[in-house]
Amino acid sequence: MNINRLLGIFIAITVLVWILVFALSPQPKYQKNININIPKLPEPSIDQKQLQKIELNEVKNNFIDIDVKDTLPSAKEKVDKIDFNLYVYKIGAFGSSTTISNVVKSYNDAGFPAFTEQNKSNINLTNVLVGPFANQNDIKDNQEILNKIAGIEAGEVMAWNP
Repeated sequence: MNINRLLGIFIAITVLVWILVFALSPQPKYQKNININIPKLPEPSIDQKQLQKIELNEVKNNFIDIDVKDTLPSAKEKVDKIDFNLYVYKIGAFGSSTTISNVVKSYNDAGFPAFTEQNKSNINLTNVLVGPFANQNDIKDNQEILNKIAGIEAGEVMAWNP
C-alpha cells in the first residue's frame, strides 16, 4: 500500500511540474516579433587608400620628428622629497588598564583615533597614542584640543611607521 501511495505522489508531482513548466513558459505564438533595422553608415568622403599612402610616405620620409629627450625629473628625486612618515601624538605612558581604556575611549568619542603600544623602556607601562596624522602640522593645529581631552599640558609628537 505504501508503494502505491509513493508512486501516486511521484506521478502527481511529475504531472504538476510538467503543467507548470509548459503553462508558465513564454509561448512563441503570443510574443511579438521585434525587428531592429540598423541603418547603413554613409561612405566616407575621403579615399581611405589614398590617406594610407600619405601617412606611409610621411613616416618613410621622417616627416615627423620625435623628441626623445627626457625633460621629466626622475622619480627617485620626487620620492626623496616626499615624507612617507606618519605622525602620532603620545599622550603618556600609563600602568592602569582602566586609565588606558578611559583615555582611549575619550579620544575615540571626540573623533580622534587612539590606540596603545607597549612602552619600550618600561614593560609595565603602555603608551597611549593618538593618530596617525599625515604631518606634524596637523598635530600642532589640534594640540590644544588633544591636551584638553586627556587633561595634560604637553604631549610628544613622534614619527610612526605601522
